[in-house]
Amino acid sequence: MSVKVGLIGCGSIADFHLNGYKAADAEIVHVADADETRAKARAEALNCPWSSDYHKLLADPQIDCVSVCLPNHLHREASEAAIAAGKHVLCEKTMTSNLPDAKALVAAVEASDRIFQIAYMKRFIPAMQKAKELIPRLGKLLSGTVRVYHPFGEEAWKHVGGDIWLLNKDKGGAGVIVHSGSHMLDAMRFLCGDPLSVEARCHFKKGLDYYDTAYFMMEAGFTLFFESAWLDLQNLGVRNNGWDERIEITGEKGRLEVFTMWWTRPDVEVPFVRFYSAEDGETREIYPQAKDGFIEEVLAFVNSVKEGKQGRPDVYDGYMVQAIIDAAYRSNEEGRRLPIERLSRK
Repeated sequence: MSVKVGLIGCGSIADFHLNGYKAADAEIVHVADADETRAKARAEALNCPWSSDYHKLLADPQIDCVSVCLPNHLHREASEAAIAAGKHVLCEKTMTSNLPDAKALVAAVEASDRIFQIAYMKRFIPAMQKAKELIPRLGKLLSGTVRVYHPFGEEAWKHVGGDIWLLNKDKGGAGVIVHSGSHMLDAMRFLCGDPLSVEARCHFKKGLDYYDTAYFMMEAGFTLFFESAWLDLQNLGVRNNGWDERIEITGEKGRLEVFTMWWTRPDVEVPFVRFYSAEDGETREIYPQAKDGFIEEVLAFVNSVKEGKQGRPDVYDGYMVQAIIDAAYRSNEEGRRLPIERLSRK
């Protein structure tokens, strides 16, 4: 069975989805983008039809599933339309740009029989899978730290609030937690489960209505710390390249650390796990086989479509990341610890 795919949004993130569909032997049969030049160029490269209105794509009866590769504020509308048209959906992160939209999308998926996957690709990285396997060996969990420091030059800040959607608060969200932290929040949940509450301190870039740093503490039966920032520091991180991204979890019987990679360099900067076990007192660095998380997430999605079986990360995973972000921002505004609004999985 060859899965037939529609691509909604033809920007740069679509390249990573297309690599995955190619690896899955899926067929791209229609693309859509409001920018007609971009849509036409992508269609010519794929030798398929194109539309400037994705509703025309959704009317194509041969399409089994779609990738939603639009700016964040358009995810809910496009995903709901796709579900209503009977298509399975792989939606880019973050699932929505606010919690009410996330709740509405959960309801739409629950009312359908369609598969919905959110594109948090870091849980598909083999090092993250290995860390998940090792978690039980830590015994009772005591603390965790999620670190997300990404290089962000001063020149880039000139574009905040302009035409680049990612740097526009209304279209993309309010900064570093959304665009850098959300992947690692999902990875944290993948390893440790859902936090119950959060107390956050977030800071706007001077002179801009846009967060450049966010620090918060969460409770999940143990204490979790989250720290994130966009900084003009080019030598941070385990590889001294400015990309300082890791998860550390300590338990009564050991500790593990997961070091990820610059998101577009899975083969060059192989993610790895550092594991300390109290059983033998040794520290090991484990380097699982290098795989592209984007390709792995699309392969998982295509397999789910073929098997008719919902996989993870699903709409509830997408909702929970949005709920953490929402609670963190409100906690910062109100200056107090707040519960994280959870949903029961049906």
